[in-house]
Amino acid sequence: MELIYRFDTNEASELAKVGGKANSLILMTRHGLPVPTGFVLSVEFFKPWYDQLKETPEWQRVVNSSPQELKMHTNALKKACESLRLDEVRRKSLTEALDSIKTGSRELLFAVRSSSPEEDLEGASFAGGYETTLGVKKEKAEAALLHSFVSSLDERVFVYKKEHGFRMDDPKIAVIVQVQIPSDTAGVAFSLNPVNNCYDEAVINANFGLGETVVSGSVSPDTFIVDKVSGKILEKKAGRKETSIWLAADGGTYEKPSPSQQSLSLSDDNINTLMNMLITVENYYKKPVDIEWAFAEGRLYLLQARPITAYIPLPEELQTVPGRQKLLYLDQTLAKQGIHEPLSVMGTDLLSFFGEKIEKAMTGRSVPDVADGISGSLEGRMYLNISNNIKLYGKKKLINTYRSIDKPSAEIIEHMDAEEYVPKALPLKLRGVIWGTLQNSLGMMVNVFKALKDPEGYEKKLIEQAELFIADMRKELDSGQSVMKFANSVTDRFVSFFVFSLPLLVVIAVAKAGIEKIFKDSGEEIRSKVTYLEKAMPNNVTTEMGLSMYRLSRFEEISKCRSFEEFKEKLESKAFSGDFMNPWGSFIERYGFRCPRELDIATPRYYEQLEMLYGQLKGMAGNTDAEHNPQAIFDSARAEREKEYKELLREAGSKGKSKAKKFTKYYKMLVRFLGYREAPKYYWIMTVDVLRKKVLEAAEALKLSGRLEHVDQVFDLKIEDLERAITDQSVDIGAMISRNTAFLKKLANIHEFPRVIDSRGRILYPPKKKAVTGELAGEPISPGIIRGKVKVLRSPEEKPVLPGEILVARATDPGWTPLFINAAGVILEVGGVLQHGALVAREYGKPCVSGIEDAVSILKDGQMVEMDGLNGIVRLL
Repeated sequence: MELIYRFDTNEASELAKVGGKANSLILMTRHGLPVPTGFVLSVEFFKPWYDQLKETPEWQRVVNSSPQELKMHTNALKKACESLRLDEVRRKSLTEALDSIKTGSRELLFAVRSSSPEEDLEGASFAGGYETTLGVKKEKAEAALLHSFVSSLDERVFVYKKEHGFRMDDPKIAVIVQVQIPSDTAGVAFSLNPVNNCYDEAVINANFGLGETVVSGSVSPDTFIVDKVSGKILEKKAGRKETSIWLAADGGTYEKPSPSQQSLSLSDDNINTLMNMLITVENYYKKPVDIEWAFAEGRLYLLQARPITAYIPLPEELQTVPGRQKLLYLDQTLAKQGIHEPLSVMGTDLLSFFGEKIEKAMTGRSVPDVADGISGSLEGRMYLNISNNIKLYGKKKLINTYRSIDKPSAEIIEHMDAEEYVPKALPLKLRGVIWGTLQNSLGMMVNVFKALKDPEGYEKKLIEQAELFIADMRKELDSGQSVMKFANSVTDRFVSFFVFSLPLLVVIAVAKAGIEKIFKDSGEEIRSKVTYLEKAMPNNVTTEMGLSMYRLSRFEEISKCRSFEEFKEKLESKAFSGDFMNPWGSFIERYGFRCPRELDIATPRYYEQLEMLYGQLKGMAGNTDAEHNPQAIFDSARAEREKEYKELLREAGSKGKSKAKKFTKYYKMLVRFLGYREAPKYYWIMTVDVLRKKVLEAAEALKLSGRLEHVDQVFDLKIEDLERAITDQSVDIGAMISRNTAFLKKLANIHEFPRVIDSRGRILYPPKKKAVTGELAGEPISPGIIRGKVKVLRSPEEKPVLPGEILVARATDPGWTPLFINAAGVILEVGGVLQHGALVAREYGKPCVSGIEDAVSILKDGQMVEMDGLNGIVRLL
């Protein structure tokens, strides 16, 4: 195998042999860009050193180390590297490579830096993980190589590898040796704006001297922002440029104050030249990049180029052409459903499948293309096209809708630039949608009038439809249909039920609007009592699930089992009492198809992962404090609701008998129907589960025939893909999976998706709120004042919430419901009064505040806070 590759080599370079950084420099040299002369010592070059170290006791201690002892053991291993020396073959190869580089009469100095195969990749950068040596003389090259090699064994590198899924026991490194440019100005440039994610803005950081001060972050550099479409320099900001590093003529570097802290380090001509290079590199890679660059004696050099690893990619279908009318999208997966992680391929496909049917039922047509339509599901996310919705229905309506779902989203829409994002004309596919909606809504409006006239009769009919739906789902599962026909059949059945249930949402809205109108002229104290009318409502299937779990947790079958294994063995051998088994069976039958991330068909249900359910019940079993008994809290909240109703009734009576009569009518409507708001989602999740069973049945057959390695791979297919795979044995399932998951792999390292993003990648944020010392301000969701210790969770399985703790999360879906049982209150980053967490908090009578940006980062486990759910305030104690 080759030990050394020159940058100007004609041989095919492989990332696995030379690392990401060197591979990029070879490609850029081949593409004619001004890369300083150099070469890379390949992974094979350093193999003897790793082989030698792996025989030492220090190596064994590192690979078997606990996190607490890792630093101590890696330091010992690095110490053992002091005895490493190059063999004759490698020393000769290095010398010949150095001697082959000649540039004029001056003595050459070199930059020596790492190029690991695990570094500067699209999914992981290892930024700052390895050591660089600048201004290296030929005779010091071997020592500089060893310096970079030793850094591959640093504690921070092992920790980074573990966090990003790299092997810990097989380190690899290649090392670049490159002519050092004695730069006058140097720095980095990004082909997108890393602050707001805009694909059409480039950002340049610069300082005098070598770029090390900028790369290391040791100075505040000059910053330039450039519009890539027009070439206009949007911003020039002089940094403090506290110091600068320069190349010493006799080797090494020296530091001195920057020549001018007030003057900018780049001229407009420099910026234009640099932009041309940056765009050339981006066009070559066809993805956002960042580069390291240097100007020396007026000439620009490219020192490094790599893909940007930390940005939010947008599916091509949602992007618009640079410079054309932009569109704005809202991520409903997060803002409406409270789901952070991308959905599976089939989960996204099923939502798209369902969404098209709903859209057709409501408007008479479906527009699956999100950019030309109203909404849709694509590449693991659910998007709402804000631009087209505003053009169709108006900005005010959209703001009012989302104010009750996720207030920060509503604030973003309220402050957006309509001229920039709202098209002058509707897409052709959407013209006539409003007329179609009116035509298709006639039947629903008839049901609305029926519900308003005879609430009891409509409720009875709704329950009958729900029971019929459940019976139909069971029949469908035994129907023997193909997967595609089955999917069409069950989703059509749900759409019929969903359309029938929509009038109850209209009736609820009418009742709430009517109550607000009655008390609009009353004092603030009276108006604040209206909030209590939504507490502890009957017929809420999600609340009932939580209370059922709490009742199960009271059984000694839960509290006395020491492990899940013991519980499972007794459950399977039917060793438990009938007193426990009957409610257990009822729970599994009624709620067993639910779970965290239940919207995604790929997610195993409670009945498939009993260990999760047992763990949640075990956590509730520790709740022995009567003060935190959820049933007692629910009953107390119901009594409080009735008390406030009576006070409000007296207030309404003071306004006249007709007002009192109307208030009573509206209140009874709320009590009768408000709990049913969760019913459509409950029955949709039932539909998802029924289809999941059908899909897994097909997946088992594909696995038995050797076409799938494991059954869960089936969820990397779309429904029509699965149908093709079943009916056509020649279909390459692996190729379909690779195509389907290509974009989702780009999302793997994204920790937080933005609420709103435009069609050129720019992320929009709500206006910043003025902070009051010691307080966090959010949206009031569920009234009540409580003090307690914070418990921050990023997933419902992360850790238990103990009785009396205040749950802090980014957002929640129904899978979080068990955690609400013990929680004294709930603080959320995302969600409004209609988001799942808000609904459940109100039903349980728990204080809740939402819309607090970065709550999961600001608040820490064990921190004492006081939360005021009525005013949306969290006080830090």
